[in-house]
Amino acid sequence: MKSLRYIFIFGLVLLLFSCKKFKGSQEVPAYLRIEPWTLNANNGYDIEGALTHGIIDAWLYVNGSFQGCYEMRRHDDGEVYALIPILEEGEKNLQFYPGIKMNSISSTRIQYPFYKPYRISGHNFVPGQIDTIRPVTKYYSVDSSYMQFTIEDFEEINNIILTPLDTTYAALQQISHRSDTNAWIDPRNPADSISHYRSGHVHLADSTLSFWLQSPYLTDLPADGRSYVLLEIDYKCTSDFLIGLLVRSPQDGLVEKQLVYLKATNKWKKAYINFTPTIIENYNASYFRYYLRGSVFEGESADFYFDNIKLIYN
Repeated sequence: MKSLRYIFIFGLVLLLFSCKKFKGSQEVPAYLRIEPWTLNANNGYDIEGALTHGIIDAWLYVNGSFQGCYEMRRHDDGEVYALIPILEEGEKNLQFYPGIKMNSISSTRIQYPFYKPYRISGHNFVPGQIDTIRPVTKYYSVDSSYMQFTIEDFEEINNIILTPLDTTYAALQQISHRSDTNAWIDPRNPADSISHYRSGHVHLADSTLSFWLQSPYLTDLPADGRSYVLLEIDYKCTSDFLIGLLVRSPQDGLVEKQLVYLKATNKWKKAYINFTPTIIENYNASYFRYYLRGSVFEGESADFYFDNIKLIYN
């Protein structure tokens, strides 16, 4: 009986504690449903190339206060979005910064420094209400003080900037979506058969089991620690490949810096590669060259497709 009395007293205390904890009105959040980002043109195709992007996050600020980084993911209803509870009420100013995976690593997420934030003034939060946001971004404007682009889109047949290290490596071929459906085609305009439908292709097999493509010499990259130097690349491949930098330094001569391995994928993906730390560490280098490199074992074959390669820095 005594044990039953203790159980009764414990239950009564727990009940009183629970009533005290939830006594009074309970705050009900308002909700933001963030749809996938749209990247629009700002500087024109000749400068910024095709508008492919890999924006997967929204970094949210409410009245200048950081709320969090939210991933757009596929939910049980089959739709892709981020659903964000916000304990706010009334009119607030919102800022959404586009977020990406740096070096294609899920744990390395940043606000992409070359995309503009999406702003909403005076958004009215109503507790319990779900408001849908469709954020739009652009590259920042190109001028002498901010951004520079170097682009390889494989559209000009006689002006491909990537070249094999030497003749022992597989050649880079320009392919057309008209004859090879593996070539990248703009999903915004899939019927485009006049422009923006070519890609680069490397095939490995038989006696040619490796490729090494390198950029022209890069001599004016900022190394002041305040600027980003990033590579964007669209790719599809049946085997992994490596992206890195060749560095010509006065102390060590020509040095290879291996940076990121990108995994095989049967659909086009986009990666953002951070060259900034390597360039800062080698601030006195006479030049850099970025490269793409891959190989297979004897008896194997692989295909690598590239497009919309953009070196961007400020």
